[in-house]
Amino acid sequence: MATMGPMGRIATAILDSLIGDGCAACGMPGPPLCAPCADAIAPLGPAACTGCGHPWPVPCAACGQCIPGVAWARQAAPYRYPVPDLVSAVKDLHRRALAPLLADVMVRRIAPPPPGAVLVPVPLAPRRLAERGFNQADLLAQRLADAWGVPMQPVLSRPDGAPAQRGAGAPARRRQVQGAFRAVRPAPLHAVLVDDVVTTGSTLSAAARALRTAGCARVGAVSLARVAPVA
Repeated sequence: MATMGPMGRIATAILDSLIGDGCAACGMPGPPLCAPCADAIAPLGPAACTGCGHPWPVPCAACGQCIPGVAWARQAAPYRYPVPDLVSAVKDLHRRALAPLLADVMVRRIAPPPPGAVLVPVPLAPRRLAERGFNQADLLAQRLADAWGVPMQPVLSRPDGAPAQRGAGAPARRRQVQGAFRAVRPAPLHAVLVDDVVTTGSTLSAAARALRTAGCARVGAVSLARVAPVA
């Protein structure tokens, strides 16, 4: 079977946006994310922890929510309605036109990375990429790169064979991603990982370890949402 080219992917995304299945959260006919559901995406709150961006009531330089190996991290929203429905629609229903709209939420709520930073999407394993047809982190990173005017480089790869992270507990997640990533090219000095949802931070931590092994001096991370208590 022939692989869809860039123009075909663009046309598919436009058609999905114009005549898709309606809002992925409420089902209202129209765009994949209607205005009321977009407005319903709650803000995470101002970053009080300068390390991970968690909105504690008292400022701190680091906290128990920080991700090992990641110097700084920011998320746009808590992982609660309608975010889980939107993320599931992208991953499970292959509604790729949603990804740029979710990236726009990140652009509005997360400050751009400092000059010299390079966006690095968290990769999918080849089998999962083939099943889905795209990597949602790639789509988010592409939109962020355009909006922020920063480069994006697919530095990391992830081999097949590791169990799926979704639904696993924290200890299992840490085991599953040990050594799961490797760099396929030299890493930038300041890399900013891009992913959709942070649950325990194990994936970002493992990806950061691979980047540092490849020569990266500082690793940050930006994500749409984080599964964490919001103060």
